[in-house]
Amino acid sequence: MRVLFTTAPMHGHLFPLVPLAWACRAAGHEVLVATTEHFVPSVVQAGLPAAPVGPGMALSELAAPAAAHGIDNAPYAHGEVFGAMASRNLADTHALVQSWRPDLVVNERSELAGPVAAAAAGTPHAELRWGVAELTEYRAAGEDVLRDQLRALGLPGLPTPGLRLSPWPPSLRLPHARADLSLRHVSYNGAAVVPAWASAPGTRPRVCLTLGTVIPQLSTDGAAGFLRRLVDSLGGLGCELVIAVDDAVAEELGTLPETVLHAGRVPLAEVLPGCRLLIHHGGQGSALTGLAAGCPQVVLPRFDDALENAQAVVDAGVGLSLRLEQATPEGVADHAGRVLADPRFRAAAATVAREIAAQPTPAEVVGVLERMVAGGAAAGPGRPAEPAVGTATFTGRR
Repeated sequence: MRVLFTTAPMHGHLFPLVPLAWACRAAGHEVLVATTEHFVPSVVQAGLPAAPVGPGMALSELAAPAAAHGIDNAPYAHGEVFGAMASRNLADTHALVQSWRPDLVVNERSELAGPVAAAAAGTPHAELRWGVAELTEYRAAGEDVLRDQLRALGLPGLPTPGLRLSPWPPSLRLPHARADLSLRHVSYNGAAVVPAWASAPGTRPRVCLTLGTVIPQLSTDGAAGFLRRLVDSLGGLGCELVIAVDDAVAEELGTLPETVLHAGRVPLAEVLPGCRLLIHHGGQGSALTGLAAGCPQVVLPRFDDALENAQAVVDAGVGLSLRLEQATPEGVADHAGRVLADPRFRAAAATVAREIAAQPTPAEVVGVLERMVAGGAAAGPGRPAEPAVGTATFTGRR
């Protein structure tokens, strides 16, 4: 079969799709990823074929959305941005669906042009939900922005996916996602070399610190100042510190103390199993990679899904949370010390890691997608949380 994956031009949105796209290719299916022109190199770097569908939108536009909400606590405004992206890209996406004729479209939850084009063509679509939050504001805003284009295509509103996929372990999900099909989190870290020290035991407890890719770009004064003050405060814990940031941000940190083992790009999936603590911004990739590694966490969320991702970590007993805009370096260091000192956090993290390991792999979920297409599934409600997975004989077009 042919599977078209669609994603907004952001690494945290593309990366959760990559292992499933790889699994589809490994099963012998044709795969294509549609995204904005400037983001195509990131897809190609992941070893996947890409098709450009529009000019995209600068990430900085998230900081000043059309609605006057600002960046914090403004999911409807951010939904308007994603709706605007879809509006710009819909014509090209619709043309791609018409010409390439996929059997299935798989979108990440913020990308809306793919599902609309699929519905217009009568093609089934599945949605991968990153994050714990329901984010109904994204859908409402997107539908408002796309209303005229939806009407022109004869669609009453945004289509409902025939299948929703969630990489979050069931025990951490909110009620709206409990019927989603489980998909085991398999980390894709982008292009990063595994350092020799990653598999070697540290001389002191190892702590990893990251703010992801979005926060540094949206920060008006950059992330380096806060990170540097935080490094100095964490130095009092007697730990080895790994600062997982883009190399450009690492260069702004200046001369670092001897307690810093590394500063720059690093593959979290290979580093976190050797860490006693992960301090991060609440993004799905960081949170789930830490959970899969059984690593306790201190979460510093700022907006949208990160807030509920952080709460899920706290509710699971895996760590503590402190709002980023309210955090001081001293406060973060205090939270980190509390988590490191209490073995209950590590025990809870190990329990969640086992739950993640028991979820269906991307390879197994491909079988569900095959049956979905072979059965001619149309857009409809989500499937039961844990349907049978495994190999299926696909009888449609390859």
